[in-house]
Amino acid sequence: MNGKTIAVIGLGHGGLVAALNLQQRGFAVTIFEQKDRSSVGYPWYDDIRFDVFDFCALPLPPRDCYTNKGRRLFISPDEQNSLRVPSGKPMEEISIDRRALLRHLTALCEDAGVTVRFETKVDALIVKDHRVCGVSAAGKALPFDLVIDASGLFSPFRAMVPPSFGVQAQPGKSDYMTAWRGFFEWTPETAAPDPDRNIYIKHLGGVGLSWCNLNDRGEVDVFVGRIGGLSPAEKDAAVQALYRNHAFFSNVPLRDGQWGYISLRGPLGMMVADGYCAVGDSAFMTMPMMGSGIEAAMKAGLWLAQHIFENAVTDFTAANLWGWQVRYYRELGARYTFVDMVKRWVLNIDVELLNWLFGSGAVTNEDMGLVSTDPDNPYRLTAGKIAKKVAIVLQKPAVIRQTATRMLRAAGAKRTANAIPPTYDRAKIDRWLRRYNEILIHDA
Repeated sequence: MNGKTIAVIGLGHGGLVAALNLQQRGFAVTIFEQKDRSSVGYPWYDDIRFDVFDFCALPLPPRDCYTNKGRRLFISPDEQNSLRVPSGKPMEEISIDRRALLRHLTALCEDAGVTVRFETKVDALIVKDHRVCGVSAAGKALPFDLVIDASGLFSPFRAMVPPSFGVQAQPGKSDYMTAWRGFFEWTPETAAPDPDRNIYIKHLGGVGLSWCNLNDRGEVDVFVGRIGGLSPAEKDAAVQALYRNHAFFSNVPLRDGQWGYISLRGPLGMMVADGYCAVGDSAFMTMPMMGSGIEAAMKAGLWLAQHIFENAVTDFTAANLWGWQVRYYRELGARYTFVDMVKRWVLNIDVELLNWLFGSGAVTNEDMGLVSTDPDNPYRLTAGKIAKKVAIVLQKPAVIRQTATRMLRAAGAKRTANAIPPTYDRAKIDRWLRRYNEILIHDA
């Protein structure tokens, strides 16, 4: 051990990967989780690339907690047209049990010597002389050299960081989706759907989406999510509409449905402070279009440990941690900022125009291959394909105006994110942070 102590608040995927790697490198790591061991995390399945385990040098979780990702069909708001996403390679992407993955990562941490304290709520950060220097938990003040905030989307700890660092306290109302997800029995006498994932864009006119899927466990997976809030009555109406449209959906619950919140924005503008850093949902490390942040958080946790180790960081100042944030932006964050801007446009575009895009041929099934996460993605927009699309889109000048404006703003947002200062110069960072926050916060 090198004598340096690190606290991780929350049992998040990114915090766990960081904790494991830091413990293995000689740091003494303690994780604080307010829930008990059996109830941590949503009882949901989420999609990640299978190779993230190789990327993070982690053993695979038990085989029964993940399956091959299903095939997807996006359905227009008027439900008259749809777009099918081409199937990827087998096991290129998987659907994984979130709780099972958390158990797997927790076991790896505990085997490595990480102290995991369940049912222990962190009440506050301890701040002295404009530096985070520990946590208050279970009525005790506990000193730590670094606090990693993995407490989630609505982390109360961001607001406790000295304001001079510029860490945004809370997400805006358009930065997340209120969601409900439930699992139901499959009506066995009905045929399995093809494809097995049906995703409704702006379902019933709501700003968000719904889906009704059949997973390979024989469960009907139902999701309703809305930006700006979802009432129980809206949820019930959406579930009943899905029930009427899908014969395989029995509407007999297998377990109680769960409410939750899903981050749908680009990354936090300032992730580090003296003695503090945010990772995972606490730093809005999610794919803004889909809301899945497991893979990004795991990579960020690994990069954090690598940065600390490779740069021999023992004084955890914002200046010494800044290189980690720069790497995250260069590897993932800038691209996610672009996706965030596109997402805001798609979810707020006029419904009639969106229906037209689905049915006009301007977007095709082949184009949906562009959403693949495969770095060797074979789908390309050739000059000939673009020319055909231009000819179609010219029929709707409003589409041209809205698309051009939004793409220019999205490209500008990505350029701003990529312009993150490579070294810790406070004046330059403050100027960059103002520009970045103006784009993401004021474009809500």
